[in-house]
Amino acid sequence: MRKWLMLAPLLLPFFYLLWPKRLIGFELILFLIFAAGYRQSYVDAKRREMYIIVQIIAISIMAAVANPWLVGLGLHPAISMSWLSSYRRISGMAGFMLASFCGTLFLFDGGLLSVAWRHEWLPLILALAAVPYILKLYQMSCEVKSKLRDANDEIARLIKNEERQRIARDLHDTLGHQLSLITLKSELVERLIAGHPNQALEEARDVQQISRSTLLQVRELISDMQSIDIGEEFRQAEEIFQSAGIAFEGVNRSSLAAVPIIQNILGMCLRECVTNVIKHSGADRCKATLCEEPGQYMLHVQDNGTGMARDSSRLEQFGNGLLGMKERLLLIEGKLELVSDQAWGTRVSITVPKIAKPNIAEVVG
Repeated sequence: MRKWLMLAPLLLPFFYLLWPKRLIGFELILFLIFAAGYRQSYVDAKRREMYIIVQIIAISIMAAVANPWLVGLGLHPAISMSWLSSYRRISGMAGFMLASFCGTLFLFDGGLLSVAWRHEWLPLILALAAVPYILKLYQMSCEVKSKLRDANDEIARLIKNEERQRIARDLHDTLGHQLSLITLKSELVERLIAGHPNQALEEARDVQQISRSTLLQVRELISDMQSIDIGEEFRQAEEIFQSAGIAFEGVNRSSLAAVPIIQNILGMCLRECVTNVIKHSGADRCKATLCEEPGQYMLHVQDNGTGMARDSSRLEQFGNGLLGMKERLLLIEGKLELVSDQAWGTRVSITVPKIAKPNIAEVVG
């Protein structure tokens, strides 16, 4: 059915030429030959060039004996040319069509043609000769885009596989050794607890230290998978506040050469504070400051909004975000303080201690 539907564009010129009796007898046969050649050029790729030649010859003869404007039907063999495999073949067919149409109009001018030569015919023929190149470029562009899309999908798939393998290696290296060590020390505690309780107590304390160290490493691993850069969060906050029409001053006095989980949690807390200021504070100014002090990092976010002391609805809206920040900060022993007043706004202060990675070799002793 699809092979016959491609003849639909020929119905309009067919009825136009058939009524009122513009095509009769020989001309009608030529039109049917042209239509058959157009269809076969679509379904028979091996003989496509032959059927294109059939179309061009049929159109040339119809233009000579009936109406020179019928060269406009050359659009259909031009479309067929765009399906050829190379520009060399397209150029051959386009040259043949150009020569046939020009030769027809020149040779039969004043002869079989009942109208004199018109200058509009030449640009029409040249435009028809350019059509297959334009369509071929479009087809190649679509193919390149399709290949590029497939390549991007394949790259994304490979990246996912590599990330899965990396996570598997990290989990094996992080947890495998540590869990094996905990198992060995637990068995040692079991053997020592009856005869050497003091030594068993020391081994049990080692197990606790190893488990805490393992927990921290797992948190760092998860943080690496969903890493948030605090500097990027400051830049995004500035863009968001600018879009909201709120003056923003961001001060980052810390290099944050810390474990990734600290950067991750501080970044999420800053993001939550920015969201609250924009949605609920009614402020027109906000300042965020991140500084590093001996033994701790401090993040302060202050706005000049309406405050929450007398605004129970805002306190309720901010409650879930506040709870989420506190839960995240508990993972790194951080603290959050919130001070709010209707006169000068709301201030959120976050304090996070610097966490050094425990040395496993020292723990094992």
